[in-house]
Amino acid sequence: MSALTETIIAISAVLGAIGVIVTTIVACYKFIRKWDKWREDKDKHDREQYTDILRIKIMMPEMPLSERIAAGDKYVNMLHQNGCVKQKYLELLQIYSNEHKE
Repeated sequence: MSALTETIIAISAVLGAIGVIVTTIVACYKFIRKWDKWREDKDKHDREQYTDILRIKIMMPEMPLSERIAAGDKYVNMLHQNGCVKQKYLELLQIYSNEHKE
């Protein structure tokens, strides 16, 4: 083979290797981004479900008062939620303080 043919083959091999490396890097990047998006969505849904569970505990009259207040503490102080559920929590605190004035 001539020197020109060997040079062309060597350049082709290097370009092919670079193409494979770039394709692999792009595929890895896409996978990582997709996985990260999935994790963010899952975390968001988990937080929403946790907030909903606390909201149900606070509003359900069948639950013991102490559990409703504990759920309200988490709902208001940890999650910094507001609204009518917070008002119900404040009412529960008032009821609890009236019951335990001894």
